[in-house]
Amino acid sequence: MMSPLKQYQALEKELLSLIGPVKFSSEINLRLERMSQLLGLLDNPHYKFRSIHVGGTSGKGSTSTMIATILQEAGFYVGLHTSPNLQIYNERHMLNGRPAATSKLAKIYAKMKPAIDEVRDTSPFGAPSYFEAQVALTFMLFAEEQVDFAVIEVGLGGDRDATNVLPAEVAVLNNVGLDHTEILGDTVEEIVLDKRGIIKRRQQVVSGVTQPSVIKLVEEKCLEQDARLWLLDRDFSVQSAGDEVSISIPDVTYDGITIKMEGEFQATNAAVAVAAVSSLHEVTIPYSAILQGLAKASLPGRVEQVQADPLVLLDGAHNPDKIQAAVSIIKKKTSDQKVITILGLKAGKAATDILPPVMELSSEMVFTMFEPKGLWNGVDPNELAALAAEIDPDMPVTVDGSAMSALTNVLERADKNDIIWITGSLYLVGELRDYWYPVEDLLAELESQ
Repeated sequence: MMSPLKQYQALEKELLSLIGPVKFSSEINLRLERMSQLLGLLDNPHYKFRSIHVGGTSGKGSTSTMIATILQEAGFYVGLHTSPNLQIYNERHMLNGRPAATSKLAKIYAKMKPAIDEVRDTSPFGAPSYFEAQVALTFMLFAEEQVDFAVIEVGLGGDRDATNVLPAEVAVLNNVGLDHTEILGDTVEEIVLDKRGIIKRRQQVVSGVTQPSVIKLVEEKCLEQDARLWLLDRDFSVQSAGDEVSISIPDVTYDGITIKMEGEFQATNAAVAVAAVSSLHEVTIPYSAILQGLAKASLPGRVEQVQADPLVLLDGAHNPDKIQAAVSIIKKKTSDQKVITILGLKAGKAATDILPPVMELSSEMVFTMFEPKGLWNGVDPNELAALAAEIDPDMPVTVDGSAMSALTNVLERADKNDIIWITGSLYLVGELRDYWYPVEDLLAELESQ
């Protein structure tokens, strides 16, 4: 019998084999025809559970996790799909807050394989993509497990994302900012035109967008689809008072809420999550489930403390909005401590916008890169170091092409009062999280459940 790690590596090999000679192209990867054909061959598993579809630029993962945790606290059996994963694929396939075991995923993938092969042989668009296979695997898992609700995060954009075959009851659109501009467009208005594509006929829509031009585009899409819209600061709202928040939705106000996830922006994500679960048809969410769900919901790799003395924070923040939010959180944790920042970015990210606020907070920069992950590669750390030298020639900079080497070197020389901030790509954060939470141990624990 294969070890949990060997079994995981075998499944990973199968998934990676779906990546063609061109790793990513909008024309190749963003096609719903293949996804619809594949799911049809699998008896349309995505029609066998109730679902909430979560899109936007920042906060999708947090909001999705909050929604799922609230529903779980309300007594429902809940599936959660987010992407990308931090350390293991299993994280994309959550059942009541825990990743599914690799053995369960491998069995389902074996059932899917003939359908994947048929699509490859018959579709004019070729084989299902790496991401499409993982989304289909999620849908199959949730159907087989007979979850009451599935919370599905959009992977990229919205309109042509593989998840957009979902007949969701509720579509959630978090705030929209600049990310994936090479694919979606150079302005928030261009980006929202794609992201609002998850809004479907006569759906309930919950939106946390704040820019007037973006709100107008969301309202237009809802009108076109005869969808009912709940809009932040019009139909629902949030107010903060110290460590507690108050969330108001139509006809109800929830007071005394504490949110486990760090950052002032999480209050808005929480309000969107509460509005989403409250708008489900013929579902009553107890007050206690709202309180307990938001007090418990957490995401690894997002302002996650993994050790003290020195304090080490893992924080995947890979676009300008997320970096600004992360900087505000880290500032609150510092007085006069030295902040050593280990940073690596995925290719295509806006380094010129990301680096200045990071460098302003940091005493020292260590640039590195993650190992290639599926479709994505990291930016050469020498390029980041050169850009940093232009921004602040006096900033102490170290370059290390190995992320784990960069981490161990910093840990060896850091003072116990320093703060080590690991940020940038989630892929970098996941790779270095292995130092404290080895993948082999995580996989073994899942199989022992």
